[in-house]
Amino acid sequence: MKNIVDPVEYSKTAVEPYKSLYGEDLISVILYGSAAGGDFDPKKSDINLLIVLSSMDVELVAKSSDLQAKLLRQRFSTPFIMDKEYITNSLDSYPIEFLDMKGCYRVIYGEDVLETVSPQKEHLRIQVERELKGKWLHLLQEFPYARKNGKSLLQLTSLSLKAYAPIFRGLLMLKGEKVPFNRNELFKAIESAYEISGTPFQEVAKACSDKDTSRLETQFVNYARAVKTIINAIEKSDNHGGNR
Repeated sequence: MKNIVDPVEYSKTAVEPYKSLYGEDLISVILYGSAAGGDFDPKKSDINLLIVLSSMDVELVAKSSDLQAKLLRQRFSTPFIMDKEYITNSLDSYPIEFLDMKGCYRVIYGEDVLETVSPQKEHLRIQVERELKGKWLHLLQEFPYARKNGKSLLQLTSLSLKAYAPIFRGLLMLKGEKVPFNRNELFKAIESAYEISGTPFQEVAKACSDKDTSRLETQFVNYARAVKTIINAIEKSDNHGGNR
């Protein structure tokens, strides 16, 4: 797999093709996620782009099919394609996604459409609770099968950690805490903010990184219980009118 040493510079190779394709309909090309300054893995991480167009007309969006296919072969993930109206009108529905995007991004062409993005706290709280519970339920449903196969358990846990990362950032925002983008620092921060016993998120992240499936099965129970501890804290806060 291609080794990407400087993901910011590498991402700029996508700008000219998008400009040629869309001309004045191209408002922005924005790099976000680990490639914009987080814990990017030069050998594994994808390049994530937000493409902002003048409108989200289906024929306009579809013009990028050949370009997207080409970029997918060069470590670019499928981009988010939006217009400014969609962003403005979707902050109440997807505050986690927009805040996560805003947490680490670089404008590599055009207008900074994320600069003024600021979802409401009440919308963030609702989505955080819904996503936290839904993903925890999925963990419990999949664990009985996955524990019989180390590879399945590794995949389940790795994907869940990736999915929980933006939710944890949302939780820290609700508490008014500093929000690290680096995942190891994020797991430390969430364990501290919610007074979780031990270091279950850091432990499973290390086991996943080492591909140590024996240790992972041992740590998985503590991991699932730690997520439930956070859910209990959110529900208790709801009952007392907190985080609103």
